[in-house]
Amino acid sequence: MKIIFAGLALVLLALTFTAGSKWLVALTALAWGAVAFGNVAGLQLYVVSQAKARVPHAVDVASGLNIAAFNVGIAGGAGLGGLVVERLGLMATPWVGALIVLAAWLLTAWSGRLDAVDDESMPIAADRI
Repeated sequence: MKIIFAGLALVLLALTFTAGSKWLVALTALAWGAVAFGNVAGLQLYVVSQAKARVPHAVDVASGLNIAAFNVGIAGGAGLGGLVVERLGLMATPWVGALIVLAAWLLTAWSGRLDAVDDESMPIAADRI
């Protein structure tokens, strides 16, 4: 996940510099689509595997909440993007997006550290899977 988020941040940052050329924007948009939607399956897999290990009876709920969180993120991103365009201009959206993805990268790294601690201290419900 950290690799995907790093790639997404780099593509968004690149968009800041490629925005002046139709062809470069098209290539950047292709790369953006590849990495932007690459995280969806990985995050879904992570949530479901965590639910199976810790609360096997709630896997469906965890999966649904994960998709709901994606939708909240889409709505929040649209609202924040509108504010960025209104206050900073359209060309600020790529680098602001890169900063937001950097925050997601930091949260992913922190989550990995928390998982490592949890793996040592939290009992896994392997007998209930």
